[in-house]
Amino acid sequence: MKYHTLSRYAAILILGAFANANASPPDDEERGRLSTKMVNLSSAVDVYFTDLSEAPTESDESVLRNATQHDGRLLAPEFEPYLLKVQYQAPYAVLLLCSKDGQVALMEDAGCSARLDRQVVDEAPCEFTLQVSEGCQVAGAN
Repeated sequence: MKYHTLSRYAAILILGAFANANASPPDDEERGRLSTKMVNLSSAVDVYFTDLSEAPTESDESVLRNATQHDGRLLAPEFEPYLLKVQYQAPYAVLLLCSKDGQVALMEDAGCSARLDRQVVDEAPCEFTLQVSEGCQVAGAN
């Protein structure tokens, strides 16, 4: 019985270690790659939103697929270990990249701007913070 309980705890610890390894934040090099790809992706979603008069009713995944139909490389495989969220701020697009579990924000970008708007360096919840107003004025950018 003790052996069985001990094996169970060992398995739980090993699985927990793998889960934490997969949930680790990106290093500086990966952040650089993701930042560039994020700016390109948010720009594509922004163009997709241009003709909308109201927020899309489709899922974030569908919005991303539809916005990148013309160039599938925009939805890069580098995004797979993460969660991408999309927000419509008439008529602008804001994208938020978070940990796969949706708990921690990593970066956020308004599609109308030419640079990454928010790089999250301290742990923060996976919530949109940028506010985009007319003329692509981005509040909350760093």
